Amino acid sequence: MPLLPCLLLALSPIQIDGSFQDWEEGVTHQKDDHYLYQLIELPSEACLQQLPEEKVVELGQYTILFSPKDKGYGVSCKKGNRWISPYDAGVVFAPTTASTKFELRVNKPKIQIPSTLFDFKPKGDFRVVSWNVQFGNILDDKTRSSRILQALVPDIILFQEFDGEDSPGSLRTFLQKSLGGQWRIEMSAVHGTERHHQLRSAVAARHDASFFAEMGQFKALYGVVDFEEKPVNFFSLHLRCCGGPTSEAEEQRQDEARRIRKAIQKANAKRWVIAGDWNLVGTKKPLEIVQGEKLATVNAFQPDGLLTATWSDIDSSFTPGRLDWMLYTPETLTLVHSFVLDTADLDKETLQSRNLLAEDTAKLSDHLPLVADFTLIK
Repeated sequence: MPLLPCLLLALSPIQIDGSFQDWEEGVTHQKDDHYLYQLIELPSEACLQQLPEEKVVELGQYTILFSPKDKGYGVSCKKGNRWISPYDAGVVFAPTTASTKFELRVNKPKIQIPSTLFDFKPKGDFRVVSWNVQFGNILDDKTRSSRILQALVPDIILFQEFDGEDSPGSLRTFLQKSLGGQWRIEMSAVHGTERHHQLRSAVAARHDASFFAEMGQFKALYGVVDFEEKPVNFFSLHLRCCGGPTSEAEEQRQDEARRIRKAIQKANAKRWVIAGDWNLVGTKKPLEIVQGEKLATVNAFQPDGLLTATWSDIDSSFTPGRLDWMLYTPETLTLVHSFVLDTADLDKETLQSRNLLAEDTAKLSDHLPLVADFTLIK
């Protein structure tokens, strides 16, 4: 008889972050009041949503098909004999990059998932928000985006995915009307006629910004902002999307990461916050290239404290994933607080106190705001 059963009643919910620190050795299945969990292991490193052959997992009342035969990518789900959306089953897993080990979660049937009381108050010297705003929706739905930004109270915003027609001036006008004060805005340039070449990243600073550098033929730029006479470099990036671990898109992501790394080394600055939409759907290598040995990762969770996913789309074949990441220099900056804002997690009291609606973040963008508070190391 094994010393440790393979089915364990979890005392507290498992965090779906791909770290596995909350799994006891030898345990492959867990459950709590709201969710069922399972560990998945592959014989070699791969992405579950980009497998060469379909993989079927039975968990509770659900049959989950990773890279189903009819598509060759994504996730499909059945409840009994009926096809349903993976989002209806609450299918989430991590990591969404290539690995040999994954943690999977689904909802228990007929269970009301609890909402969360959450404190939005900034806790450091400055707050950074990184946000992919899905084709510039922040300027198309100003009422909703104003509510979100007013709740977040950012000092620096690192934006991704403005449309080519969106301008620094229109963004500046919107931010000054929504948040008050004077804002310095810079955007990356448009690099072609196709829409994905016209997408633009931006750095928005509530404080005086002394220098901006645009990265050339892709969607990245950085600027320098002074806090208490200490310059901090902020980098907003948007790497190539799509493609699995061996795809041409993955090669391009790694090439873009090397160019960003060279720009960081050339700048020879002491303080960095580097964030954006990394599109890590292949490997984590692009992140590792930029990170090097001196940058640390902001490991932020949604308000429920259980998910690190920053992207979802209920109409997609892909389930929620962590596409947005933030790095910083721990020798010069202290990370005080961080979170990924999903307004659907918040309880009614928090929503009302912040003038938010539960659907706000989902309706504005398929990406969630990634938020971090820092203090300067004197």
